[in-house]
Amino acid sequence: GSVAGCQAVAVLLHYFFLVTFMWMLMEGVVLYVALVRVFIKFQSRYLIAFTLASYGIPLLYLCITVPLGFALDNGPHYAGDDPQSCWLRYDTHFIWAFIAPVIVIILANIGFFIMAITIMYRHQRRQTHKSKMANFKHWLKASISLVIVMGITWIIGILVFNRDLLFVAYI
Repeated sequence: GSVAGCQAVAVLLHYFFLVTFMWMLMEGVVLYVALVRVFIKFQSRYLIAFTLASYGIPLLYLCITVPLGFALDNGPHYAGDDPQSCWLRYDTHFIWAFIAPVIVIILANIGFFIMAITIMYRHQRRQTHKSKMANFKHWLKASISLVIVMGITWIIGILVFNRDLLFVAYI
């Protein structure tokens, strides 16, 4: 395959992965609005705003990082370390152009998660008619659902960026 083709695939992967993480962040924002700003009604304009943010912010980010990556003089940043992969390079540390925003999104979603659990706990304390086992099942189900939807499980995936920690991918 050609280097230009590989770089194009890597740029597209970079963009669409960032879009995916932005949608996860939007889930955290929706959770915040639903639990804290209870009286705000979701209208179609919110969906439009979330869509524009989820696709637009990564696009703006790549409009800065892609030219920057090609302008730096220590080699192409969008070609895999080996001939079989088309992704951000580890050896030039350009992988941080992906990892840094993902870390920010995951940290924001951890904050939204803690806020949601706190609010749900306060609300649950008022309801004393449930058994302890029913409460435990409710908390477990809610926590697992939120952790998955908000992408918090990716905190483990971030460790894979370092080749020395590649074994984490198999856990």
